[in-house]
Amino acid sequence: MASPPWDVSALIGILTARIIIDLVMTILFLFAYAYRIIGDIAHEWVGVSIFALFIAHNVINYRWYKNIGKGAYTVRRVIMTTINALLTLTLTTLFITGFMHSRTVLSFLNLPGGMVLRQIHTTAAYWGLPLIGVHIGLHWGMIITEIRKLLNINSTNPVRTIIARILAVALVAFGIWSSFDRDMFSELFLGFSFDYWPKERPTILFLAEKLSIMGVYIFAAYYALKILKRRQVDFR
Repeated sequence: MASPPWDVSALIGILTARIIIDLVMTILFLFAYAYRIIGDIAHEWVGVSIFALFIAHNVINYRWYKNIGKGAYTVRRVIMTTINALLTLTLTTLFITGFMHSRTVLSFLNLPGGMVLRQIHTTAAYWGLPLIGVHIGLHWGMIITEIRKLLNINSTNPVRTIIARILAVALVAFGIWSSFDRDMFSELFLGFSFDYWPKERPTILFLAEKLSIMGVYIFAAYYALKILKRRQVDFR
């Protein structure tokens, strides 16, 4: 029997690296939002780490850039390309303003800072949360498929599916509540730069709120694509 044209072990290695990088980057993003909890120095090191992982993420997914000008642009591809472009622009703005505003890790560069740069940095960070959520949601089906391959799950389990859906609904419900609790509208559209967090509240709750807000956009994007597919939009 002829061997497949690809190395299975290498493919699994790439999938594992991709999942680990994306998972760690998402976790670090949540901690980066806890700026007033973790402090300046930790925030800057987290930002530098996210930047390194962002570069690694794009290197692993270089084929997307290679094929961006090839093939037909279906509705799905237009949506994904638009979100990817907006997210890349947002993160690039976030990194540049973050580096320029750095007063510890990159202080040796002696770059100009100021409140204007800080406000731009904060606004980009606020918009990064829903954009990252939508980006993950648009790839959620692929992510689940990759995880199933890594865990060697070849069959569906009704109980597991029901539990997963209950947890997803609970996460979205909590995310909607968290959006009001964190006043996401003001953060996104009114440019508030001070994300106050009461000291009596535990840090884990802050991280859970940010994760749940991201979860709202993840599942909104995922199910929006499924609805479009059911309406017989060309997703080939």
